[in-house]
This record gives sequence, C-alpha cells and structure tokens, in this order.
Amino acid sequence: MSLITCPSCNTPAPPGAIFCDHCGYDLRNVAPLAPVPEVPAPQAQNGDIICTVCQHVNIAGSAFCENCGAQLTQASRAPQPAQQSTLQQPIVSPPKKASGLQTPVSPQPSPVSIPGHFVIQETQVSLPIPAGKPEIILGREDPVSSVFPDIDLDPYGGHEAGVGRRHARLIIKSGQVFLEDLDSVNGTAVNRQRIPANQSVPLKSGDEVRLGKMALVYFAG
Repeated sequence: MSLITCPSCNTPAPPGAIFCDHCGYDLRNVAPLAPVPEVPAPQAQNGDIICTVCQHVNIAGSAFCENCGAQLTQASRAPQPAQQSTLQQPIVSPPKKASGLQTPVSPQPSPVSIPGHFVIQETQVSLPIPAGKPEIILGREDPVSSVFPDIDLDPYGGHEAGVGRRHARLIIKSGQVFLEDLDSVNGTAVNRQRIPANQSVPLKSGDEVRLGKMALVYFAG
C-alpha cells in the first residue's frame, strides 16, 4: 500500500486522496511513498482501535493513529468485553478548596493622644492639651520640687484657687478619656460631683472640671 505524505503538515493520506484531511493541501501532484510490505494484521483486544490506514493498534480512546496520524473512526474499534465500558470516564479532580487560614487583620490601634482643650470659665482662656501623650498632668509648676505638669495652672490663678502641684491627670483607655484625682488636698469634681482620689472617671466633651476652686470646661474638639 502506497501512502501519500502531505508536504505542508506531514500528515499521511491514503492513496488517491486529493486534499489533505488535516490542512487541506492539494495532494494531486504529490508522489506516493514507497509501498509498505504487507504484514499480518495485528490483533486488537480490550477496546484497542485499529488504524484503517496503516493497521497500527492504538490504545482505547485514541482519536488519531499514533503511527501515521490518521483519524481513527468508531468502526475500527475492536470489540470489548460486555462487562467493560466502551469509553473510560475522564477522571475529574475535585476543585481545590480555599485554605482555611486567613491573613490576620491587625486591630486598629487605639489613639494615644488625648484630644481637645480646657477653657477656664472665669477668664475664658483656652488651654490646649499637649498632643502625643497618653497621660496629662494638671497642676502647678514648682521647679524647686522638680514638678513640671503638662498643663500649668499657676499663671491663671491656680495657687489662689487651691490647685495642687500634681492635682489631677487625664488618661485615655480604648479611645475614652478619663480624669483621675491624684489625692489632692482640695479635691477634684466633675459636673460639681467630687470624685474619689485615685479613681478614674470618664470625661466627655462639655463636662465641667473643678480643681479646688478653679472651674474649667473640657472640650474634646
């Protein structure tokens, strides 16, 4: 049997073919290959497919001959035992599940800077709260005793009003501002309610704070 090889795609074609089944090349002027000597027809089994062009035995499920590249037809399939399926079901891998591990989300840090300012009620003087500190000391500066509060009330009549050197402090916890009396002699009050010494009480914008006799109003903005 003389085969024709397509010069364009090297696909074998049966004798007498006019066009290549693979690429459509015109085969009418292509010389056939040397005749292939007759060999005994191979025996197919277990669903193998025999190529009708070159008689090569191909494994079950093949679409093209692995020897000559010719397309394999359904009719060339060898009979299979009754208990076996003619087609093998493709093995489909289950989709991969997303990993249960998730990138931890860092919690938003609580602000460490106490916002706002105080206004002295009698004089309407505004006293800004120093930024960037988680704790603010209110009192009177005394270099002799090495006391330097963050908000010095001595220039505003703090001594006459009974403000101590370390009278009270502001702290911030989880975003909430708290006021604490530092065991002062003349005490600390919020909205005219005296607070216990060394005990933190929440402070909100608009609250009145009295250090001794000095009245201030806290504003968060």
